[in-house]
Amino acid sequence: MQKLIQRMELCDMVTEFLSQNKLAKIIFSRPRQKIDYQKLTLIPKKGKLKIFWQAEAFDGQKVFHKNFHQIEEVILWLQQAADQYKQADILTAEEEFLLFFQKDDFIRMLSKETERSIIVESHNRSKNYLLQEGEPVDFLVELGVMTSNGKVSKDRFDKFKQINRYLEIVSDCLPRLPDKGTLRIIDFGCGKSYLTFALYWLLVQRKQRNVEIIGLDLKTEVIEHCETLARKLHYDGLHFEQGDIAGWQNDQPIDLVVSLHACDTATDAALSQAILWQAKIILSVPCCQHELAPQLQSAPQQALLQHGILKERLASLVTDALRASALEACGYKTQVMEFIDLEHTPKNLLIKAIKLQKSTNSRNARQQMDSLMQSYGIKEWAMLKLLADNNVYFSE
Repeated sequence: MQKLIQRMELCDMVTEFLSQNKLAKIIFSRPRQKIDYQKLTLIPKKGKLKIFWQAEAFDGQKVFHKNFHQIEEVILWLQQAADQYKQADILTAEEEFLLFFQKDDFIRMLSKETERSIIVESHNRSKNYLLQEGEPVDFLVELGVMTSNGKVSKDRFDKFKQINRYLEIVSDCLPRLPDKGTLRIIDFGCGKSYLTFALYWLLVQRKQRNVEIIGLDLKTEVIEHCETLARKLHYDGLHFEQGDIAGWQNDQPIDLVVSLHACDTATDAALSQAILWQAKIILSVPCCQHELAPQLQSAPQQALLQHGILKERLASLVTDALRASALEACGYKTQVMEFIDLEHTPKNLLIKAIKLQKSTNSRNARQQMDSLMQSYGIKEWAMLKLLADNNVYFSE
């Protein structure tokens, strides 16, 4: 059905929808002139005490929110939007309205009957974690992250979020791993092994895969504790060994290499080993990067390099950029992404590298790595030496 209405009639109509909780959504589109926001929307939200309405403004890349708790506030927003946009869609439980705003304050309105459920989302809805609070998980209970009834301990909630973020990243990588057979995984510098146990839980208990996971660390007491816990939990495919990353021997194919807190050049050793093994996926969270800081030289950036803390941060960024480029040069598709801070370090970057069957970016990556080293006067770098010692070279 089509008819002409005035703006006051529109305001009365929307007021009725709001007061009866029939409104599902309002969408304003087609700006009259060049403005920041290409689209506006309004949806109901469930607050602690009652429903309110949340407006969203889209500028193409970012979304901005504003909440209204009174119907009068929504109507004022509606009137302002009607001055700026040519078209609006109003969705309710029973009807759908398409509005075209004219210059003479009249509105051409098309309507049709529909049947729609009004779903009001909670404003503070919980994140859809792989691990859910209230569902006890054996290794989290044993490690003190959860109580026996599944409640996350208050002082361990950051750890709970970190584990879930890690499992999200691993889950995204799974399509790149073999879909049959036993997955072989090495966790260099596993430490207390929260994430190592989480990895086993995900792959075995959730994905029903056969795995052989080895956690490697230098500390005897840590290895003994983790091995005892793995046996207690009957995690038969998970074992822990004491050893150094650089000296650990392996003669079988490796699917996934994890190095989440290997300090300084230990990260370079882990990445180099993974490259030599042609590991299908590498996940690395570098910890402290001190090797390159004393070498950094750059006249244009002297104002940055003369301050110790800034120089240290720059050294971390340069080191990780070189690592990413080295992985690309060795045939990996590499992504540097945000992670959640580890307990003993504020570093929150994760390097994810996926082995490609055919790399098309190796030459460009080698050039980028060489250019970055030259621009900062870097002559020596542990990862470069480790790979060269094993006959892996970056120059053509």
